[in-house]
Amino acid sequence: MIVVTTDHAAHDPDAGAPLEGRRYWEVPARADALLQTVRAAGHQIVPHGDRGLDPISRLHDAGYLRFLKDGFATWRQEGGVGPALRPGAFAVRHLDRLPRSATAQAGYYLATLSAPLLAATWRAAYDAAQTALDGADLILQGERLAYALCRPPGHHACTDLAGGFCYLNNAAIAAQRLLDGGTGPVAILDFDVHHGNGTQQIFYERDDVHYVSVHGDPATLYPFYAGYADETGTGRGLGANLNLPLPPGTRDDGFVAAVRTGLDAIVSRRPTVLVVSLGFDAHEGDPTANLAASSEGFRAIGAALAQIGLPILLVQEGGYIVEKLPANLTAFLAGLGA
Repeated sequence: MIVVTTDHAAHDPDAGAPLEGRRYWEVPARADALLQTVRAAGHQIVPHGDRGLDPISRLHDAGYLRFLKDGFATWRQEGGVGPALRPGAFAVRHLDRLPRSATAQAGYYLATLSAPLLAATWRAAYDAAQTALDGADLILQGERLAYALCRPPGHHACTDLAGGFCYLNNAAIAAQRLLDGGTGPVAILDFDVHHGNGTQQIFYERDDVHYVSVHGDPATLYPFYAGYADETGTGRGLGANLNLPLPPGTRDDGFVAAVRTGLDAIVSRRPTVLVVSLGFDAHEGDPTANLAASSEGFRAIGAALAQIGLPILLVQEGGYIVEKLPANLTAFLAGLGA
């Protein structure tokens, strides 16, 4: 069963608030292409419901949520002009005090220019999180496979920080929902080409969620400051975080082999359910990345997932060649047997 985001199109920085000389790749057409693909294949599709803010607040900081919800309107009241609130300065090491004004808070809560705050951003991010929550509830109700078609994506969102097109961490929110529903230990497999630094940060000190990420080497690819192989968790979470970075240009063989390595690690820890951060931006030529996978690589990953025997919740992340998304999703679902 597929749960879809229904109110995301107005969050469109590329159309409403473009950066000079830079395209904003996370556009509404991405979700539209994926939705058309599953609809054409005859899958059962339902709109998301509304579980409220409480399950989101389980993981995200209250002040951060207030900023996402009210920051744009507050900025306008303070005299802000234009369609998007973007940081004019960033909180960095040694300069990280939380200021009062929305203009200054933008640099505290928004890590990159790729996560601007528009009038429609909160609604889109909130609805994406609700989509993931509905997907988790389907698994709790006994479904063996569910797909949360979320937009905007989420895996770069930390407890109190947006970045990389992400505002609320959909996969992490879904994982917490599963735990709260009594599933027992949860695993997250993330093969979006960019390391899910937000998901890692949220669960880094915990042992009830095993996070495994296959991604391009952060030495040369966003998010740059996280995703290295020596990051394995801390405290109770030691050993529950596995990063498998890949060199630029990695093709299907290396990409699929790394995912299989990650799945072996996941199975060895005996989780009860698997959340998949489903990214298609490892595809060759993706404008945000530097790997070289093909649709057949995603088909092979789907087949590997089909063999592990766990309930699976798919949560949509990246993939920015819109015209390639239908073939990638079709191949992946075919490999998965869906």
